Amino acid sequence: MRNPASTLVLITGATGHVGFRTLIHALSAGYTVRAAVRSQTKANTILSHPHIQSLNPGSRLTFAIVPDIVAPFAYDKATTGVHYIIHIASPLTANYEVALIDQDAHYIQPAVRGTLGMLEAARKSGTVRRVVVTSSIVALVSIPQMEGLERLDRPVQPTDRVPFTPGPYENEFAAYAASKVASLQAAESWMWTNRPSFDVVYLHPSFVEGRNDLATNMRGALTGTNALILGIMLGKQFGTYAGATVHNEDVARVHVQALNPEIPGNRSYILSQPTRWNDAKDIARRTFPEAVQKRTLPNCGSTITHELAVDASLTERTFGFTHLGYEEQVKSVVEHYLEMRARGSKGFHTAGSQEQMKRTMGRSQHVTANA
Repeated sequence: MRNPASTLVLITGATGHVGFRTLIHALSAGYTVRAAVRSQTKANTILSHPHIQSLNPGSRLTFAIVPDIVAPFAYDKATTGVHYIIHIASPLTANYEVALIDQDAHYIQPAVRGTLGMLEAARKSGTVRRVVVTSSIVALVSIPQMEGLERLDRPVQPTDRVPFTPGPYENEFAAYAASKVASLQAAESWMWTNRPSFDVVYLHPSFVEGRNDLATNMRGALTGTNALILGIMLGKQFGTYAGATVHNEDVARVHVQALNPEIPGNRSYILSQPTRWNDAKDIARRTFPEAVQKRTLPNCGSTITHELAVDASLTERTFGFTHLGYEEQVKSVVEHYLEMRARGSKGFHTAGSQEQMKRTMGRSQHVTANA
């Protein structure tokens, strides 16, 4: 592989939970990065972040402004001269109720058109060698199977595929999951039909847990999939969730490692390890005893765990690592929350945080991070 500094990597979704950490790993590995963002304001947010400033990337970090990722030819300029692409950006669950008739326009079409637009732009560039696409475990195992409503007789495999079912969908999580199914199906079909000079690596994380460095207050810390762990800490009673999680550090690191041409392409890799959600309470008592004793962490919430067998052995063998366990995930999430709490947040109230979690987890429940 060529010198990283002379290798240009385009990263989308760098203002999200997974994307920002992936950007940090790419810059730390010495790559030259072009981050595709929706506005100059987003670019300024990244540039002003202490982690970026400490890396002092200089000319190794530039930006391409892409206001609408589903517009025709949206990524054509952004991919000029690029050698590798890490495509993380994807529509997520909304902060408002999406009407049933709008689900296709809000979730399915942006996911499919955004991915296909990136693949088309990569082909036009003539320089791209590999595209790394962030998919999700929901593209490999159905929601009823994840929640234990349908029997699964063997572990989830990276070769599994969930068939696409058109909407309308009963909730936003189902629509989000369908968008991941549709975009994966569309990408694989496009690759089979067009046979481009580059290959694709598909990454399938389960529930991504770990500090979100872009969250600057407690409300920010309570968004996304980290709200599951923090909800248990703060007394939230959840329903049933699959016992499958992955540390954000593992997800980000593998995204960058996947640029290595020695990693076989045109295949899927699962990022996940087994979890019992309520173990977070024991971990908190051991690791943050003062916060539990003072009831900064009431530590009285609960989540029903459905034990979902997932086979991530191919990922660990290929990338040469062992997934960080649930204890490290909980420590990362809770430590960050306590940091935000100690720092203080004007206008934040516990009741508000509970309502935020209800809205986030009641409608969202997404299993990939913000992009």
